[in-house]
Amino acid sequence: MPTTITDVAARSGVSSATVSRVLQGSPRVSPAALERVQAAIAELGYRPSGVARSLRRQQTGTLGLIVTNINNPFYPEIVRGAEDAAQRMGASIILCNAAEDPEREIAYLDLLLERRVDGVIVAAGGLTKRHEDFLSAFPSPLVLINADLPGGQVPAVLSDDEAGGRAAADHLLELGHTRLIHISGPAVREAVSLRLDGVRAAIAASDRAVTLEVVEGDGYLAGGLAARQVAERLQPPYAIITHNDVTAVGAMHALFELGIRIPDEVSVVGFDDIALAAFTNPALTTVAQDKYAMGRLAVETIARLRSGEAVTGNQVLPVHLVVRRSSGPAR
Repeated sequence: MPTTITDVAARSGVSSATVSRVLQGSPRVSPAALERVQAAIAELGYRPSGVARSLRRQQTGTLGLIVTNINNPFYPEIVRGAEDAAQRMGASIILCNAAEDPEREIAYLDLLLERRVDGVIVAAGGLTKRHEDFLSAFPSPLVLINADLPGGQVPAVLSDDEAGGRAAADHLLELGHTRLIHISGPAVREAVSLRLDGVRAAIAASDRAVTLEVVEGDGYLAGGLAARQVAERLQPPYAIITHNDVTAVGAMHALFELGIRIPDEVSVVGFDDIALAAFTNPALTTVAQDKYAMGRLAVETIARLRSGEAVTGNQVLPVHLVVRRSSGPAR
């Protein structure tokens, strides 16, 4: 059987209340009693119950973080930012990989509530749309990343997706491109339409005749393979803007297999600036999001909610274009 406070009290010759005060760091313990209790704890190998401690404090020191799919290299930086912030608060993260599975998503939400976590962070746009009603009335502090709910009743940490789409398109227009292809992500995600809105705004502000074709992707490598179908219909030069960097890598692979040179014939611009973007061949021009800050801010917002602060609305982080070798002048 595990050692209890009662066992420590019996070994040290003090009351259970005195042992409890020692564990809580109370100054109301004599030096002699403190020494005996500490010696008994060491001898018996006693470890305080985390569950009991949590019940007393009305907090568990854990946060839940649900991501869309951990295979997407966009998420590790969010997780790292959240974990670092949680550790500074003396908390830990329970990471849940939703894998775009609606049943799994709801099971994780239920599990985190059962575990009485101190708050939940959802970095999964599809989940946010599929379970909007549940999240709107969520009984624990909740923060969204890269997605939001209507009315801003649930705090969210976002990137300026529309500005990012506009920056990508402006860059290509400045290079002389007048035929743009946008390979989007799944239509269920809010960021998909915002990034496309930015592309359209850049085209509307241009003084040149520019055509835009939108091809729906899935947000993963396979979505980028839509570039193959585009290449079978269009002759270069043209430029591709993708919903994210993973899609851009898939598009570059498809173009490479067809013998199409990047950027001499087709320029490619991604979105996210994942670590891999700097190491593709050619290196990928992309719109950078501060993914680490998104995770950190989400945890800090949970802490504000736990302290009783009324936090609503969206925190929108700026983005910036990182120009590398995958984009070049229209020839």
